[in-house]
Amino acid sequence: MDDKIERLVTQTVGKAPANLLVNDRISPVDIEPDTVPVLRWVVPLEEPRGLSLTTESPNTVCAYRVIVSSTPAKARAGEGDVWDSGRVEGDGFSGVELNDIDTSASQRYWAAVQVWRGVGRTAVATAFSEPTTFGTGAGRQWSHAEPIWADPVTAAPYTTVELPAVAHDEILQRKNTDQFANKPDLLTSEHNSRGWAFLRGRVRLADKPVRWATLNATGADVWRSRQFVYRAWVNGHFAGYGPTFPIAGETRYDGFDVTSWLVPGRDNWIGVVAYALEDQRFEAQLDVTYEDGTVDHFGTGPDWLAKVGNDVYPDAESIGTHVYELPAENIRTQLYQHGISEPDFDDSAWAHAVTKPRFDDLAATPVNKPRIKVWHPVSKRVTDDGRLIVDFGRAVAGGVRLAINTAKPLDVVVRYGEILNDDGTVKYQLSAYNTYQETWHFCKGKTGLTFARSWGMRVFRYVEILPAEPAPDVIADLAEHDARVDAEALVYPYNGISDAFDSSDDVLNRVWKLSRNTIEALNGNIYADSWTRERIPYEADAWLQQRAHLALDDSPTLGEYSIDFLLANRTWPTEWPLYLVLAVHDAWRQTGSLKQAETHWDQIVAMLPGKYLDEASGLIVKDPGQSSHTDGDLIDWPPAERDGFEFGRVNTVINALASQSYADAADLAGALGYTEEARRFADVASRMRAAIHERLWDDEAGAYVDGLDTGADGRQIAHHAEHSSAFALAFAEVPKERLPRVAAFLRGKGMACSVYVAAVLLGGLYKAGFGADADALIAAPSGERTWQHMIDQGAGGTMEAWSLRLKTNTTYSHPWASSPAYLLPEGLLGIRPLVAGYRSFVVAPQPGSVKRADVKLPVRSGVIRASYEVRGSAVPTGERPAVDGIEIKVTVPVGSKADVIVPPLNSGASTVLLDGAEVEAVELGAGYDAIDGMFTQHSYPKGSLLVHGLEAGTHVIEA
Repeated sequence: MDDKIERLVTQTVGKAPANLLVNDRISPVDIEPDTVPVLRWVVPLEEPRGLSLTTESPNTVCAYRVIVSSTPAKARAGEGDVWDSGRVEGDGFSGVELNDIDTSASQRYWAAVQVWRGVGRTAVATAFSEPTTFGTGAGRQWSHAEPIWADPVTAAPYTTVELPAVAHDEILQRKNTDQFANKPDLLTSEHNSRGWAFLRGRVRLADKPVRWATLNATGADVWRSRQFVYRAWVNGHFAGYGPTFPIAGETRYDGFDVTSWLVPGRDNWIGVVAYALEDQRFEAQLDVTYEDGTVDHFGTGPDWLAKVGNDVYPDAESIGTHVYELPAENIRTQLYQHGISEPDFDDSAWAHAVTKPRFDDLAATPVNKPRIKVWHPVSKRVTDDGRLIVDFGRAVAGGVRLAINTAKPLDVVVRYGEILNDDGTVKYQLSAYNTYQETWHFCKGKTGLTFARSWGMRVFRYVEILPAEPAPDVIADLAEHDARVDAEALVYPYNGISDAFDSSDDVLNRVWKLSRNTIEALNGNIYADSWTRERIPYEADAWLQQRAHLALDDSPTLGEYSIDFLLANRTWPTEWPLYLVLAVHDAWRQTGSLKQAETHWDQIVAMLPGKYLDEASGLIVKDPGQSSHTDGDLIDWPPAERDGFEFGRVNTVINALASQSYADAADLAGALGYTEEARRFADVASRMRAAIHERLWDDEAGAYVDGLDTGADGRQIAHHAEHSSAFALAFAEVPKERLPRVAAFLRGKGMACSVYVAAVLLGGLYKAGFGADADALIAAPSGERTWQHMIDQGAGGTMEAWSLRLKTNTTYSHPWASSPAYLLPEGLLGIRPLVAGYRSFVVAPQPGSVKRADVKLPVRSGVIRASYEVRGSAVPTGERPAVDGIEIKVTVPVGSKADVIVPPLNSGASTVLLDGAEVEAVELGAGYDAIDGMFTQHSYPKGSLLVHGLEAGTHVIEA
């Protein structure tokens, strides 16, 4: 028998692990030195057919083995010459610490993993996975490099570009006179072209094969332009850009794997285009290890060549706003330093770089590295007056690349816009008061074509190309040929599933796609409110963006870094710090990782509003202040979206949100083993919620009032803004008997709030079991306060406000407004974790009028797929959620289990078919808190049916 088992193990190994990540990142080569990397992976599902597998329970993992190797070849051969865990009992799905390897600065390794599928003696080992590489960055101080910049003496005389006559349009006037209609003073500097620098360094490699190479790079002044400082190339290949915003005075650097671009035995070149006005410093260190194990280090220093770039980019108006400055790039293509990282580039006129003071504290940026993604136009149109209008069909954060074919010098006006004007031209004078207009000067190229590309970041969907003088041949060439006009987007790596949502409702499909495209396009190297105007993170925005991002792509590190930034740099509204507690909690709920909570516990606790807690009543009591000042109550933004909310010293919105922040803090404290804090925070949340339901409920109206006028013992404010009941429903655990009345009140209000509060309103409706109402609001085909209205306005990304009428300086580049990306899988399909990291989860569709829907949700263990199709003629509503019949399909990843909740059946039946066999489901009775889990559960309508404990694999439930 033993011989037979061994023979079968050898013959049948099943699918090997895949999607290896180190520190939740894809092949990171700049892990902070002297820290412990964590490896995790996904085990693909096996769908047993006949005798293809010889083990019982092939989708159960009982053991794993991790190896770390010094070369990729050894890792592929299963040789862990650096470290070998041996066989370890358990599934390893929480991640494996690689704590026995050297993680000092500038190290590189390859890791692979195999697992044992099955149970007991029939378990079989898979082959090893494809290896993944990882390594450490150059450390806090770089001994082989020093900061440099271009010597100011290399600057050309300062000039400006005279705009062609066609570029002088009348300034667009505002049609509204709200508080956002007055143009602010834009941030500008004299001779802003002095910030441009071209840098070039030579690297002479030994004549022997290279095993690996990492380019570490950083720059200083990120705050003036609120974007990156440099773009770097190696031997003509784009390496990356950076750095991102520091958290607490450190300088962040990034590491780029450049192994495949280096050529042994010859000169290799690093080229950099950089921009900084105030603290002009760039530093890079290239670490190279050869196959024989020897190591070389190369770094920036006085041997690098450099020049100020103000002849290529003359002084110009800013394309920025009142909070950041970035000059328009009026490119002189005949002077542009094409090919500065190419070996044959002529640098004979360049001077040596000047060295600068060292950085005090360098820290690796713990996120994946943004890259360039090329988007081709979806349409081009030539106007009657000879301009080209290009539509990329989606928001782009970056710039464009033009290839102009001209026989003589030609100035071309390039305009970018988020939307079009009424006459079909590009609205380059943005609603946020940016002016996205540049003049590029082209000359005839050696091959007929002259190329030029943008450097900095703009956010646009449309581009307009307008020759300074009639040039119909040039415009026709651009219009007719592919790749003459392309968008070069600077995107955070996105590994989401392109068809992760589909339904029978075309509006829902369009809204989900808009949300998905926005997250893909606008994540950047930190979560930002908008790359158009503010270019900084905000707490509520980050909470929403993180939830949307994680519902599309299991990539938590960008959100973690953004929340870390905000924990150290809070903004002003009363509500905003509270969202940081929710964000840390919800990320743990999604990923199963408590690392952020443990590392930043004291900062998280400091976000709680304890200084305003009235011990006698249990309520938050404070003066409302002004929403634009620290600890001023916001409620909603813009103010016109507050549904008439009336402020008092007790604010229902603040208290409801605070109760959730205390409840979430209690969850986190309990998971971390902080028993006393968990008890205390849970008690605060419970007392606060009890006080909300006692003192802020208006039984006659069936809704919550906006607050109390003078304090905890004050009078109720006789007003019921939608926000008060929406926040109570989402965050304050409304008593079960009140839920139908609160839902009816909100149903009558509709979408009487902003895009921001819409996520709270919809989330509360789904949580309370009134998903049909939420479905209708997301899928609304018309009306001003709808996502479809954003699409109708030509938005390439989700908008800050529903329309310009509601906020005249609205921008079309706010990823936090993409909440349907998480609301649809979590609400419409009802996919929610019962245990952190989806080791156990529930699927509870709330179909409403949406007859069919299908979702693929990426989680730690793989991809959860859930779909339903409603049968019969009954259309569920918020008041009557029952269906005639329904089929639900669920794919449970390896390492997870699922419960399915079937909506109430009009027949009242309690039996269902599970994978073709009749089973008796558990009727939920009153329908609330019916299943056990780590997290507070949603409410399920009376008569819902529970099918419990589905194992890994694909299951079909018919009711």
